[in-house]
Amino acid sequence: MSQTQPVMPLFYERPEALQPERHGSLGLKTEAEFSFASRAVSVPISAAEAPFAARHYPIVFATAGEFLPLAVLGLSNGENLFVDAAGTWEPGTYIPSYVRRYPFVFATGEDQGRLTLCVDRAAGRIIEDGGERLFEDGKPTKVTDNALEFCAAFEREIAATRKIVELLRKHDLLTENQATLTLPSGSKVALKDFMVIDTAAVDKLSDDGFAELRHNGALPLVFAQIASLPGWGDLARRLPASPGSPG
Repeated sequence: MSQTQPVMPLFYERPEALQPERHGSLGLKTEAEFSFASRAVSVPISAAEAPFAARHYPIVFATAGEFLPLAVLGLSNGENLFVDAAGTWEPGTYIPSYVRRYPFVFATGEDQGRLTLCVDRAAGRIIEDGGERLFEDGKPTKVTDNALEFCAAFEREIAATRKIVELLRKHDLLTENQATLTLPSGSKVALKDFMVIDTAAVDKLSDDGFAELRHNGALPLVFAQIASLPGWGDLARRLPASPGSPG
């Protein structure tokens, strides 16, 4: 019987559980660079991040899987309009936690009940005998401790987001959507396969339903997604007016 290869999360190619015996010589380059995300057209965000992300990106919901909110970074597959050729994320724009935690990530162990901190050995920032060490004398350094805390906080936020999304679906507040944008070049791009907040359904919520959303912390995500809609036009304006125009 052939075994199915596990599906790696976005960005991660060779995640390995961090162990001082195997990774004692590894270090993290101090200079952050984001070339690994240069082809990401969208990334998951937590509900807690939505008000910050909404200032810079359209927010949508996935149409499959866990229906998590996504920050949209480009208009075509393989396109992130916020990362330049040098791997620099546009200064002054919010960088989602999913991106900032890289090259670290939690993985579920064989017992399915314990999360283990992993590092992507394929990451350009992970180097041998250089950078900020991950272990000293067999013990995690501050770099590793900080990564552990950040990943743990992210997992908590995503767990809370899953519950909020379940609540939105319970009240039928998510609806599939599509749009057509006119680019600076005059060409048009069709956008589909995403969901947004159904504002008409929000208006029809009962007092009890609205109170349930408020009590469970769902309203910031609802309002942030709606407020993020002008971001579609901002994305379009980031594209050159013609193939020969400078970006």
